[in-house]
Amino acid sequence: MALDADRAKAQVQGAMNVHEPQGTEERILSSRTAFRGELLRVQVDEVEVRAGRHATREMVVHRGAVVVVAIHERKVVMERQYRHAAKKALWELPAGTLEEGEAPEECAKRELLEETGFKASAVEELSHFYVAPGYSTEMIHLFYTEDVSPSIQSQEHDEDIEVHLVPIESAIGMVHANEIEDAKTIIGILLLKARLERKDPGKNNTAGAKDGR
Repeated sequence: MALDADRAKAQVQGAMNVHEPQGTEERILSSRTAFRGELLRVQVDEVEVRAGRHATREMVVHRGAVVVVAIHERKVVMERQYRHAAKKALWELPAGTLEEGEAPEECAKRELLEETGFKASAVEELSHFYVAPGYSTEMIHLFYTEDVSPSIQSQEHDEDIEVHLVPIESAIGMVHANEIEDAKTIIGILLLKARLERKDPGKNNTAGAKDGR
């Protein structure tokens, strides 16, 4: 019995170590800005890691962003736009960068309206996640809404966005077919799929039909 108790205690402590790592914070010795742009800046920190060793950390400092899974008449409000970094047009969910001091939920409503012309009365945060924690501070807040109505689109001067209403089953199929290559959009649609399966476990929401896209 004592052996079993010790084994159980060790398992609990091991789980705590996995989820709550101790002694991993790095002490910043110096910090400088290497580049400052309109949306981001590049910061270079000299840090002290364990055992007194020093390291250089280069990171992109970003205010954060939102992405919105918006459903209208059982269709996902999606966008297709050219992305210079990818050198091609991508399928995406509506998304955008937080303004200084802006609440994520307000940003989600604003970006959805500006980019797609759909107005959301309320949004629900499903998740938040770092984009690339190895070198970026950017966190994306993912929102969900079914409470949308058509309104007036007002894209930025440098945006050229096609808005599409994609059947939910088709959007899920596009993820599995690798037709969607944008990470935040993949996460959003798979979370939508999981949400639907929780609400109606007996229904097959993973069909890859693409009619009506």
